[in-house]
Amino acid sequence: MENKRTRGDQEEDSKIPRENQIRKSPFFSTIKQAMAVNFQKNMVDALEPVIRKVVREEVQHVLSLSPLSVDRKPQMEMISPEKPLYHLIFKNQPDLPIFSLSKIEDTDGSSLQILLVADLSNSSSSESSSLPSQIKIELVVLDGDFPRRDDWTSDEFNKAIVKERVGRRPLLTGVVNNITMRNQYVRTGELQFTDNSSWTRSRHFRIGVRVVQGSCEAGLIKEAITDKFVVKDHRGESYKKHHPPGLADEVYRLEKIAKGGVFHKRLAQNNIFNVQDLLKLWAVNPGQLREIFGPGMSDSAWKTTINHAKTCDLGNKIYIYSQQNVTIFLDSICQVVNITIDGVPYTFKDLNRNNRDYVRQLVLAAYKEWGNLREADEMINGNISQIQSETVVQGGSGFLQTDNYNNPQEYGTEDFPTDLYHEEGNFSGSLGYPYSQLP
Repeated sequence: MENKRTRGDQEEDSKIPRENQIRKSPFFSTIKQAMAVNFQKNMVDALEPVIRKVVREEVQHVLSLSPLSVDRKPQMEMISPEKPLYHLIFKNQPDLPIFSLSKIEDTDGSSLQILLVADLSNSSSSESSSLPSQIKIELVVLDGDFPRRDDWTSDEFNKAIVKERVGRRPLLTGVVNNITMRNQYVRTGELQFTDNSSWTRSRHFRIGVRVVQGSCEAGLIKEAITDKFVVKDHRGESYKKHHPPGLADEVYRLEKIAKGGVFHKRLAQNNIFNVQDLLKLWAVNPGQLREIFGPGMSDSAWKTTINHAKTCDLGNKIYIYSQQNVTIFLDSICQVVNITIDGVPYTFKDLNRNNRDYVRQLVLAAYKEWGNLREADEMINGNISQIQSETVVQGGSGFLQTDNYNNPQEYGTEDFPTDLYHEEGNFSGSLGYPYSQLP
């Protein structure tokens, strides 16, 4: 039977200070034991690196005194040199923007290329005998905030690797593992991201490359990283601007024209669907094109759009339009390349004002009948006479008179502009401004 506490015992307990009663409680004892264990653990964690360093130094000192280790570096130094002798580098940076599920290319339009170079700041790098003829490397995805400093360690590099989200495919697909590098060079295969970078804290990725463990001496080669970049969702690629644009590209591929936006709709209402359509109207009547955009497009935005469109490659196609004895040759955006009268080539400088107005009418007619024009077979060394017989559209009356063309003063040609022809890569032809502004 449990002994009951007597009144005297209770009186004695009441005489014990409350502080001593708390110290004797089981709860306080448990806390005290936990604090003691935690203190010991912290002490061990703090002393462990010091103890390891002391032990390593003593072991290395003993080994250095051994006759078997004379003229030999400590083993720890051979396994992991303080400074890598070689660096992996990317030859070019990835081309931006990058979209998920799209091929990753460098700024040259090629697959990523990786080189192995010696660290010139390290005098030991000249000793390349320890470098294998081929090594294995692998590609990884890194957080955009890495690195905090240029001289990162391999451990820091590995900790910055970003893995795919739960339930998703590997973040970087293609041949990313066990890539063989021969003669300090390798070109990667087709790579693509399967996810965008918006879910990461930095919202940016980097591509990193490192040596596969066991492929060569540890610590010999430093990893490489690209510049940080954003990976956009593949659904946004349909809005991507093209640099440079192509003639067949839809107009929303140009700067300042949004897909499905006001300008896009206005152009479509005027049968301007691609870059070629836009440039043809710009070459023939830029004022009309400016009116289509309307006051909603500022002058600076107008210049940006036109300058972007003008970077496209016009190609080598030549189109022909003829009436009576006159044939004009046009490039792919309706700029005059040359004129022939009765099979003889002439320049605008050779024409008087009236005849130049007639050529202008021919260009306008050719623009309206563009779908009926036929391409010239070829244009050899600018010799228009070889294709001047390609008469495509006949019609209209009138012709150019060719007499007295050798006397420009009589026709006032000293006032004629001299830049009246399309030149390759140059959009400064006579038809690059409204006809109403022609002298």
